[in-house]
Amino acid sequence: MQARSGTSIPRAREFLVSPGALVRLAAIRTFHMRKIILTLAILYPAAALAQGTAPANPPTIGGKPLVVVGSQKAAAGKKEKEKPLSVAQKLQACQDIDDATKERLNCYDAVYAPQPKPKAPAAKGVNDCRFLKEEDERLTCYNGFADKIPKLPR
Repeated sequence: MQARSGTSIPRAREFLVSPGALVRLAAIRTFHMRKIILTLAILYPAAALAQGTAPANPPTIGGKPLVVVGSQKAAAGKKEKEKPLSVAQKLQACQDIDDATKERLNCYDAVYAPQPKPKAPAAKGVNDCRFLKEEDERLTCYNGFADKIPKLPR
């Protein structure tokens, strides 16, 4: 088949695959793609609903509820236990109260209960301040040791 200029023009019949076969392949791809999209459109909301809803009453055996690991009720029932503060952190918390006040001395006394002695020895550590009889001396003693404590994270 020659054109007027003398060059040959390939026609549809001369291709390895006929044009009808290409159309059929495109239709099959489109059909499979539609099935996949339809399947996802149906299954995705169903999966989301199944995960989002919880049974109204937990299952029981013999009238006793089963233990469910990771349930929200178990997490809500447990109280969070905080780490107890160290003595140094308690003393630093007392430093936030105004200086030379009765409230600060009460805070220190809550950490170390006062046990006054008539002749208290010189304080070698912060716990020895509780033996001082006079409140002003005891507060000064606590402040002196509490100021020397390096700043700890709270």
